[in-house]
This record gives sequence, structure tokens and C-alpha cells, in this order.
Amino acid sequence: MSLKQKAVSGVKWTTFSSVIVAILQIVQLVILARLLEPTVFGLMAITSVVIGFAQAFLDMGISNAIIHKQEVSHTQLSSLYWLNVLSGIVLFLIVSLCAPVVALFYQEAELTNIIILVAMTFLIQPFGQQFIVLWQKELKFNDIAKVDILTKLVALIVSIVFAYYNYGVYALVYGVLAGTILQTLVFVYKGLREYTISFVFRLSDVREFLSFGLYQMAEKTLNYFNSQIDTLLIGKLLGVETLGVYNIAKQIIMKPIQIINPIVSKVTFPVMAKIQNDTDRLKEIYLKTINLLSSINFPIYLFMLITAPQLVPLMFGEQWVDAVIILQILSIYGALRSIGNPVGSLLLAKGRADWGFYWNLGLFFYVPIVIYLFSRAGIETLSWGMVGIMVSLITPMWYLLVRPLVQAKFWEFHKQIATPAFISMLIGVVISIVLNSLSHLSSFMTLFLTGIIISLGVLILNYLFNKQLIHFLRRTLYL
Repeated sequence: MSLKQKAVSGVKWTTFSSVIVAILQIVQLVILARLLEPTVFGLMAITSVVIGFAQAFLDMGISNAIIHKQEVSHTQLSSLYWLNVLSGIVLFLIVSLCAPVVALFYQEAELTNIIILVAMTFLIQPFGQQFIVLWQKELKFNDIAKVDILTKLVALIVSIVFAYYNYGVYALVYGVLAGTILQTLVFVYKGLREYTISFVFRLSDVREFLSFGLYQMAEKTLNYFNSQIDTLLIGKLLGVETLGVYNIAKQIIMKPIQIINPIVSKVTFPVMAKIQNDTDRLKEIYLKTINLLSSINFPIYLFMLITAPQLVPLMFGEQWVDAVIILQILSIYGALRSIGNPVGSLLLAKGRADWGFYWNLGLFFYVPIVIYLFSRAGIETLSWGMVGIMVSLITPMWYLLVRPLVQAKFWEFHKQIATPAFISMLIGVVISIVLNSLSHLSSFMTLFLTGIIISLGVLILNYLFNKQLIHFLRRTLYL
């Protein structure tokens, strides 16, 4: 297949996988929210931040370096493989030593055992990580999709079974461990049939990858910290139970970004890497990516914002009604956050991981301060603060990152966001008028009618004002 055909095939398989995985995760969240207390989700949210922070060091940016560098020797791959395994062992030891400190900070003694158990994934993941990366580089997203679906299904079953038998937060922990173990076993088994790993480690083989990867590792670490500082501060300032409610809303909000954005970025990064020296084509692909993501994500977040009063009680029960207003505010945050993701693929494709690091270093001195100040006024104010941060970063991101890399002009970039935003606002006005005139509708009918209006509105208005999205969807569906 041509590069274009491989890319479109990758989009299809990644879409299929992401949708199925999202459904499984939502089912898991809905069931567990009825079986577990908010405090459980608060404890797991803190654990996830600690593990996610350490996760950036596990890979050391090597995966993206492998994709960026078009020619990698067998000895280089072998050396990188064992470097990942070694880093996993070191990280497990460091996180285990830090776990009691985290537990003391939040005054939750149980966090020590929870963090150490989840950190065991660092001893498991590295054995299969490189095979995933090599398949991504070769655009073998069909194989990755099948494994991903299988492992998430197993994690779902394990978590629900243990939650049913009153294992509390450990139901979530055992689900994570089960999914990680199965994924690694499958990738090791299938990967070793295609690639051979020798028992060799040479520092000279990994030096050039580390020079690229260290910036990427630092950038990912800062980015993760900036995106999760709200969780850290809420758990400390407002309590674990409040964090549990906030985390439920945030998990729902993050689902479209976690589903839709990787569908595109996992494919566009290796494609961009292959044409990294063709600035015109890079700009075209990047701008189309922004337009596509905005056109898909904005209507989804509009649906969440409008239907939150019906959606939350139906999915999780009346005990989670406090999450409604948070979900509505964070819907705006999620829509704006979805815009920034593709710039990471662009930076890596151009080999400018250092720019990503400096960008996130700047955010490190901006985001935590804003969130801290807003969090002192309560959970709703903090949520609005998150929205304000995203609004304030759009133009600086264009000026400092996008413009120098692909020479995209101000309006060329902002138009890709403004058009989908305009379309979503028009649809929102129509829905408000319709729902106000039909206030007697049941929750199910409100959800159904809102979904129908948004779907029709997206098709009609994009055909009128944003035809490149329609053309892309046609090519994707029928190629």
C-alpha cells in the first residue's frame, strides 16, 4: 500500500479500537461508580497521577525517537530494549520509596500499598513496549488495535469482579495489573516472531536516541504535571471525596480526547516523520488535522455540556449529581484542550522535542499558580480557571510553535478552530430553542433529540462552511 493508503487504514483501525476501548472504559466507569464510593476514585486519581508522572521516565522518549529516525540497526534496537527494562526496574524502586511520602502528604495511609502495587507495571511493561513502537512505525495499527481491545476487556472484567466482591480501590488496581500483564505477554509473543532482540547493550548505540529522547521525556514530564496539577491540589486542599467527584467528571471529559485525538496523532506522527522535510505538505496535514479534530470534538463536548443534567444521573446515579456543573464547565475545557494535542506530533516529526520541553517549562511556571489561586475559591471556580488557561494558550501556541515550523499564518491556523466553533455555537442555539419549547421531555428523549440535532447540524453546516471535513470523511469511509 502507498503511504496514504497505510495512513487511512491506520485511521480506520485506530478509530475502531479507540471506540471499542472507550465503550469498555465507559461501561467500567458506569458499573464501578455504582459499586464504589467517591473516595475510592479519589485515591485512584492520586495514584494515577503519581504513576503517570513516573511513566514519562520509563520510556525516556526513546519510542518517538525510534519512529523519528527512519533507519535503526538491530544492535541499536537491542540496546534500547534493555535500557527500557533497566529503567523500569529503577523506576519501580524509586516510586516504591516515594509512596509513603505521598501517603503522608495526603494523610491516606492506604496510598502506600496502592501506589506500590500499580508501580509493578514498570517491571512488566518494558518487555513489550518496543514491539508496540515498531508496529506503530510500520503503521501496523490493525494488530495493535486487536491487542488493545483484548487487554481492555480483560481489565474491565477483572475490575468489575473484584468490585462486586467488595475489594474497594484494589478492584481498580487489579484491573490495571491484569491488563498490563496480558498486553505485555501478547506483544512479547508476537513481537519476537518478527523481531529478534539480542543480549547486548552498548552505550554508543543509544546515545543519539537519548539526545532526542531526553528532551521528549522532560517535555512529557512537564506536560503531564501541568495537566494533572488540578488533581494534586484538589486532593490536598478540598479533600479526597471532592477529588473523587471531580475526577469522575474529568474522566468523562477526557474520553473524547483520549479516543479521537490518538486516532489521528498515532497515524499522523509517523506520516509527518516520513515527510518531515516537505514544509508545505506538513502544513497541509497539520492544519487539516486541527480542523478535523475540532470539527469532531466540539460537537461532542457541546452534547456533554447541554445534556450533563440528564447524563450524569443516568450513567452514575443520583449520588453523583454534584458532578453535573463540573462536567458542564469542563466540557468547554475539553473542547479547547483537544486543539493543542496535534502540535506534539508536529514537533516530534520535525525533531524539535526541545521546543516542546521549553513550551511546557513555561507552562510549569504558569499553570500551577493559576490553578492554585482558583482552587482556593472552590471546585467550580477551579473548573473555570482550567477553561481560562486553555483560552489563553491558543494564540501563543501558534506564534511560538506552529508558525516557525510550518509557516502557517495567523488566520490559516485560527480558521481551523473558528469554523468548527462557529458551527457548534449555531447548533447549540438551535438545541436551546428546541429544548426550551419541549421542557416536558424525559431524560432519554432529551439525550436522543440533542444527539439527532447535533448530528444533522454537523453534517449540514460542515457541508456549507467546512467542506474539507466532508471530503476527508468520504475518502476515509470509501477508500
